[in-house]
Amino acid sequence: CSRPVVLAIDELPILVNRLLKGDDYRITTERKEAADLFLSFLRKNGQAHKGNVCIIVSGSVGLQPILRQAGLSAHANIFSSYELKPWSEETAAACLVALAESYEVDLAEDVAREICHRLRCCVPHHLQQFFDALHEYLGRHKRSEATLDDVEHVYLHDMLGSVGQIDLDHYEQRLRETLGDNDYRIALELLTDAATSGGMISNESIQSHRDYFSSLPNRSSTPASDVLDVLVHDGYLARQANGDYRFVSGLLEDWWRARHGGNFVPAYRR
Repeated sequence: CSRPVVLAIDELPILVNRLLKGDDYRITTERKEAADLFLSFLRKNGQAHKGNVCIIVSGSVGLQPILRQAGLSAHANIFSSYELKPWSEETAAACLVALAESYEVDLAEDVAREICHRLRCCVPHHLQQFFDALHEYLGRHKRSEATLDDVEHVYLHDMLGSVGQIDLDHYEQRLRETLGDNDYRIALELLTDAATSGGMISNESIQSHRDYFSSLPNRSSTPASDVLDVLVHDGYLARQANGDYRFVSGLLEDWWRARHGGNFVPAYRR
């Protein structure tokens, strides 16, 4: 064939993770060999047919942290990483205004920007969710003009309500699938600590979590620092200039607090 072929594989990290860990989330020699064989096949053909076959892999979680856990990072060398970043506030607000016009909704720019401020991280899917919830809310009240009060109500009662909880459940499921039950427990502690501390978790708190989990008799095989790397790599937290970590998404921060906050006390203080 004279034209190059594009082979796109979605959710490859989830597939590799399942090959490596099975249903009990344990990396065994046999599972590592199976994952190694599959990745070697992709690597070999990607190199042998370079220029003729372009392999594109994507996923809702990162591939590199999963490969690092199994010592298979070299298999990712044939791929050039591309981070699909969230939209800027200007782009997101303009999209919301244009979307509103197509649905005959009167959405002023300051109202559109308030939606962006609530989300903080303007992921297109979250913008669509927010607009859909706002549009349905206005429809129920037989109105076409959206106000700042409408944005607040929809955010608190729809985006963070029972329907919104269901829509965001897949984040938690993906994280558990990637980390397994033991490592997910560490992630749960780190994220809930951040969510109940103004969206931030300090270096001191992180160290306390590390010390606690490393002291457990049935401790995880993955250090807390590696779990933190996964949370950063997959966009939950971002390192700040002072070394602390902050939730990237306002929506995920508020959702996590509503779901897990309660009367949360860090494990190392219980």
